[in-house]
Amino acid sequence: MSNNSQTNPTDLPPIDISKININIVEIEAPDYRLDFEVPVDLIAEITTRIKSGGLDYDEKQMGNLIIQVCLDEGMSRFDRDSAWGTRLLNKSIGRYSNDEPFTFSAIVDTLPEKDFSIDSIPIKRNQLSVDDELVDIELLEQQLQFGTRTEFMGKLAHGDEINCKTTITLPGEEEPDVSIEECSIRIPSDSQKFVLAGLPLEQLGPQLRGCQCAEELSFELDFPEDYPARKFRGNKATLVLSNCTFIRIHPSTIEHVLEQYGTTNEAILRTQIKMSLQNNFDRESTNFMLHQMYSYLFENIELPISKRMINKKFETLCKKELEATGKEELTDAQKITMMNNAEKGVKRHTLNAWFQRTFKMKISEDEIDKQAAIIAAERRVRPADVKDEFLANDQVSALASMALERKIFDRLKDKMIFTDAT
Repeated sequence: MSNNSQTNPTDLPPIDISKININIVEIEAPDYRLDFEVPVDLIAEITTRIKSGGLDYDEKQMGNLIIQVCLDEGMSRFDRDSAWGTRLLNKSIGRYSNDEPFTFSAIVDTLPEKDFSIDSIPIKRNQLSVDDELVDIELLEQQLQFGTRTEFMGKLAHGDEINCKTTITLPGEEEPDVSIEECSIRIPSDSQKFVLAGLPLEQLGPQLRGCQCAEELSFELDFPEDYPARKFRGNKATLVLSNCTFIRIHPSTIEHVLEQYGTTNEAILRTQIKMSLQNNFDRESTNFMLHQMYSYLFENIELPISKRMINKKFETLCKKELEATGKEELTDAQKITMMNNAEKGVKRHTLNAWFQRTFKMKISEDEIDKQAAIIAAERRVRPADVKDEFLANDQVSALASMALERKIFDRLKDKMIFTDAT
């Protein structure tokens, strides 16, 4: 009877895996190559055990099974932790045969065996206690959300909406660095933060308020040296809003807002708004401090990272950028940006793996759900929708990584020296 399902090595009867010949060679720190040779008598033993168990594996299945047995044994003998795991060198894989040894090679990175010394981490911390003025502003936003909308032309004011195509272009670039075909922009008040495509643009709010409506609007942006997005740091850029239509929103009554939320009175609604604003601020504050923590660790921890993984990440980022833009080739500036992002991403993952090993951290399903809830609150959608999105894109591991980073942040709090941000 044929059964083509895979069998784990642990399901096999005991075999003498000490017969596997493994040669371990450092190729470029922190990467090692593991060369495997499985002798003929061990191949015969494994084959016999498989057949005696009633399984009928073809050559490919037998080869895959032997590779898995070897990799498990190889990592056991090597006795080193890895951030990225083993990668087979596919061209090295020999042919499965009962008449000759089975050979192949794999590459694996290694985490440093020594502990890093982290005495202290300087962190600037934002402080905010939500007051009645902030609640009033948010309540007006709720009234605008449920208000009546009419097209208009005139001077823009808080609460007005612009529907347009949006681009942000750096000097000397032919193509925009940010391009959104269908963009909806709400004019912020003077106390609100303005974010566009994930980019904080506080300088844009004052330029929008009082601006005269036109089919195309153009604004000059000046980014500071410590701007979160690396490619804009210290640069100037031009933001263009084209094909614009303008909407003036007349706020609904508070009674209408209460009806929409099923809230019985204004006092309860104001309490709910206050709690929501405080939670939002606390979440943003944690993100702000998390960013500082990693910036400090990147600059102050010498961590050997795999050039092989950097190059692989670089190729992936370039491919995605080409697919997104429809171009055949990236500019030199874009390649530099992609390489910087690749190095940063690989170092961050390696650093996380080191902390996870050092502190013996594990991520539970509940912690993944909590991370999904954090993202949902930022997007103002249901947590289930966020988790379904990550599941559909096979990116649950990305959710787990974000949950791990928050766990690392909490673990390192006792080393943080906090000062209030000005």
